[in-house]
Amino acid sequence: MANRIFISTLAAYLSLGWLMAADNRGPLNQELPSWLTLGVQTRLRAEGQHGIRFSEGNDQDFLLQRYRFSTLIRPVSWLQLYGEVQDSRSVGIPTHDPSYRDTMDVRQAYLGLGREGGPWELKVGRQRLAFGSERLLGNAEWSNVPRVYDGARLGLHHGADRVDLFAASVVQSDADHWDHHRPGNNLYGVYASLGSLIAGSKIEPYFLYRVSPSSGGEFGRLAHYDGATVGVRTAGGFRKLWTYESEMIGQRGTIGAASLRAWALMAQANRRISQLPWNATLATEFNYASGDRHQGDGQLNTFDQLYPTNHLIYGLTDQQGRRNAENGRAALKLQPRKWLTVRAEQRYLWLASKYDALYAFNGAISVPAVRGGAQYRDVGHEFDLMGDFVTSKYYNIGAQWGHLTPGKFLKTYSPGAGRGFYAFFVDFHL
Repeated sequence: MANRIFISTLAAYLSLGWLMAADNRGPLNQELPSWLTLGVQTRLRAEGQHGIRFSEGNDQDFLLQRYRFSTLIRPVSWLQLYGEVQDSRSVGIPTHDPSYRDTMDVRQAYLGLGREGGPWELKVGRQRLAFGSERLLGNAEWSNVPRVYDGARLGLHHGADRVDLFAASVVQSDADHWDHHRPGNNLYGVYASLGSLIAGSKIEPYFLYRVSPSSGGEFGRLAHYDGATVGVRTAGGFRKLWTYESEMIGQRGTIGAASLRAWALMAQANRRISQLPWNATLATEFNYASGDRHQGDGQLNTFDQLYPTNHLIYGLTDQQGRRNAENGRAALKLQPRKWLTVRAEQRYLWLASKYDALYAFNGAISVPAVRGGAQYRDVGHEFDLMGDFVTSKYYNIGAQWGHLTPGKFLKTYSPGAGRGFYAFFVDFHL
């Protein structure tokens, strides 16, 4: 039944997209006044997760649907009122998981003052927050119920430089009631993006401060969280062949009676190979996020990944996040046509500390910490394939496939089965 729904809806989307591709005037807004803009977006995704909890035969195949309707009112250039509702549904998932299902709720609703291209801009209300490559703060747009925040954000601009100051609280999805942020779970930050210091590069220093009434402390006990994250990200390119990204992060604070001392780093380099066809690009990357070194010593070293967009970054199967993680990646990207991009990636995953757990992409424990320390740190290796097809400005199509082959850690401390993933989706927007 789910397959028939997916195929028939996909055919309707493609037919509509081809019919509208010749209309460059914006079919939804061409008859509306200039101060009013409407938006419609739908996404349909067939997905499979196999070997759940590393157990053979524990498979789940399902269909996800997401619909968005937005209104932007801009009576003058420096004032905007924006509202967006979202309806997320699932077929084939027996539980009402709020990360998959959240029927008709307010996704964004904010008042905007100033202009994006001007010296300053202020947004107050429910909105998206995304910085850098979203490894710390992002919207997790891949999710059927992406992340949004209640708060205020002030952007100050000058040429190639920008500084954002914000105070926000992440909104918790509720499948059956109106979504709301959790009182006391707040995030404050200053994020700078400086493009005038080095030609072709950005230097992005930041300071983030998070408080929460209850967070995972020692031995999994909930405790008050009070911590600061300080880091710097750099990204850029040179000679039209190389691009790079790097980041160094430190965390200090307290979780209950324990102190928080954690850190993370990443380094990535990409090179376009002009001698190869199809705009071939090779990429390498290394990531490290600290884990707890000694259980019950009054100090926590597990990195707090905050609110990232992790899908694709640490593997399509989403079995490792940015906590107690060490991983390396090699990738090949090809673009045979302007409308087609294909990527193949190989990843190797380890635990940063044998005394800590394996954490999934969302920060939850996937395999608990081994008392006295694990004998092995080798989580496994993963191979991923991705294809993106953008043949119309109104829709794009994508396909993803990944498989995690378990290493000695998973074979020893879990049921030890491989973890598989596939997805096929179409995104239609006006």
